Amino acid sequence: MRLIKLVIISLLVLGTIVTAISALFPSTVIVSRAVEVSANASQIAHYTSDLNQWQYWMSDWKENKATWKDSTVYIGTQTIKQVSKNDSSVTYDWVATGQRPYIVKLEWIPLQQGIYVIHWSFEQHVKWYPWEKFQTLLNEKVLGYKMEMELANLRELLLQEHNK
Repeated sequence: MRLIKLVIISLLVLGTIVTAISALFPSTVIVSRAVEVSANASQIAHYTSDLNQWQYWMSDWKENKATWKDSTVYIGTQTIKQVSKNDSSVTYDWVATGQRPYIVKLEWIPLQQGIYVIHWSFEQHVKWYPWEKFQTLLNEKVLGYKMEMELANLRELLLQEHNK
């Protein structure tokens, strides 16, 4: 009986400690990357605002088949839907199975004539649950690396387009 009490009390204390530690993590996590490109705004908008064009620079889209239903794209375990678009940015709702949705924003900011900075961000709001808070720790490593690769692909594609 003492052993059972010890196990139950230990689990409660451990759960409380883990929850208290996770409370120190923010509920909103933003991972962002940027790249400088030689292109014009219309070229950037063409490849970032039109999900049909993502196949030319997103490696997941090259490897997996994208399925369209209305204005939503299903690719692998992810769902992407455009929320808004203007002259210098586009925003998407991005849902990956088993995770809270992301607000994804791609914006292009002019530096000088023919040179832009493309800024890409993933914003995620999580609840207080410890497993969700701890999962956000991986976002910077996993998403950040992937974003860098994809932005390099986009920069290369835009460079080819610009040199034509």
